[in-house]
Amino acid sequence: MMPRLYNSGSPKGTITQNINEDLVLFKPNYSFEKRQKELAKKKKKEEKKQRKLEKQNNPVEENENSSPPED
Repeated sequence: MMPRLYNSGSPKGTITQNINEDLVLFKPNYSFEKRQKELAKKKKKEEKKQRKLEKQNNPVEENENSSPPED
């Protein structure tokens, strides 16, 4: 919704905005924000689950990479 414009009555006929009458604040869409948070949590949980499965399936590779170098 656009703010209404009115003629200020000046001789030049300039147009100004009546901000006090037409200040419009939009209500946040909380359900959309909640759904986005839920999807992000679900995605993060799924990625964590995949990492755990990979770690269980390949324990030897993890141990080789994390061992200190031998001189």
